[in-house]
Amino acid sequence: MSRAASENRIQSDAILWGVTGLLPGQEGVSRIQIHGNSAVFGRSAEVDIVLPSRNVSKRHAELIVTQSIAVVRDLGSTNGTFVNGRRILEPTPVDDGDHIQLADVELRVFRELPMQLDFTYVADAPETQWLLSRMNDVFRERRIRMFYQPIVDAITEQIFGYEALVRCDVPGLESPLTLFSTASKLGQECRLSCMCREEAVTNLSRAPMPGALFLNTDSKEELGAELIEHLKVIREAIGGRRMVLEVHEAAVPQPREFRNFAAALKDMDILLAFDDFGVGQSRLMELAEVQPDILKFDRSLVKDLGQPNARHASLVRNLHNSAVDLGICTLAEGVETVEAIAACREIGFQLFQGYAFGRPAPLETLSPASTV
Repeated sequence: MSRAASENRIQSDAILWGVTGLLPGQEGVSRIQIHGNSAVFGRSAEVDIVLPSRNVSKRHAELIVTQSIAVVRDLGSTNGTFVNGRRILEPTPVDDGDHIQLADVELRVFRELPMQLDFTYVADAPETQWLLSRMNDVFRERRIRMFYQPIVDAITEQIFGYEALVRCDVPGLESPLTLFSTASKLGQECRLSCMCREEAVTNLSRAPMPGALFLNTDSKEELGAELIEHLKVIREAIGGRRMVLEVHEAAVPQPREFRNFAAALKDMDILLAFDDFGVGQSRLMELAEVQPDILKFDRSLVKDLGQPNARHASLVRNLHNSAVDLGICTLAEGVETVEAIAACREIGFQLFQGYAFGRPAPLETLSPASTV
C-alpha cells in the first residue's frame, strides 16, 4: 500500500467529532462536523461556528478535539457554558451524547466514524429529543401535574392516605422514570423532587383529599438541614393533616446521621417511611437502628404472592415478621390481584397500595371516602 493510500485510510477511519443542535433562526436540527483540532462558538461572524443569539458572547466557548477525547472550554462568556446542566469554570471533557449549553443555545456532542464527508446539514430530528430544553420548560412553566394513588387499611380497605406521584405533559418526558432520569443527568433531580412536593401540597387547597399525604424524596437528596427547612414549609402548608415522608432505604446514610434526621421529622409530626424495601440489599441491621414508622415492601416482592411459583413467599414473610417485631407498620406495594390480596393478608401486612385499590388519578377525581 502506498504512503498516500495509507494516509487516506487513516483519515477515513479517524473519529469524527461534532455537535448537533437547534440553532437560533433555523427550523430543523443542525449537524456540524468539527474540522481541525478545535472550533470556537460565538455570536461574532469571525468565529468558526456562529450562534446568532444575543445571549451568546461574541467568543463564547471552544471545543477542542483529538482522535480520542474532546474538551469544552469557556472563553469568559457572560451567560456561561454548561455541560450536562452544570456550569463549567475549567476545561471539561465531553463525550458522545453529552449536552453543551452556551447561554440559551443547546447542543449535543457526537462522536462517530465517518459515513460521508458532509460539513453542515439540517437533519430531520424531533425537537422532543432535546431533553435539556424540555427540562427547562418543566421548571420554567412548572409543567408537572400530581396524581394520587390510594393506600388502604389491609383489613377494612378504608382509605389510610394517598401517595402523590408526578406526571408531566412535556413531549418526551411523560414517563416519571424518564423525567427523573433526565433531571438526574442534568443535576436537577433534587430541584424536581422539591417542586413535586410543593405541587402536591398546593393541590390540597383546590380539592378535598381524605387521609394522610405520602410525599417522596429523591435518592440523591441529602437528608440534612436544607431538606428539613423545606419540609417545615410543607408541614405548615398542610396543617393538621397526617404527613408521611418516603425515603428510599438504599439512600439512608450512617445510622447516627439518619437518627438526627428522623428526630427532626418527629419534631415536625411527620411520619417516616422506607420506600422500595427489598430492592437490592435489604439492610435489616440499619432498619433496626433507625426504625421507620412505615416499611413499604417493593412491588417486585408482592406482585406474584399467591401464585404457585411464588417461591419467595417465605422470604417476604420473614422480612415482614422482622419489621413487625420492631414495631414497624408494613405496607405492601403493587397489590393487583385477588390472590395477592389474600396472600398479603395471610402474611399480616397492615396497609395495601396497588391497582386492586385504585390507580394514580388527579386529585379532583378522588371521592371523599371514609378514612381510618
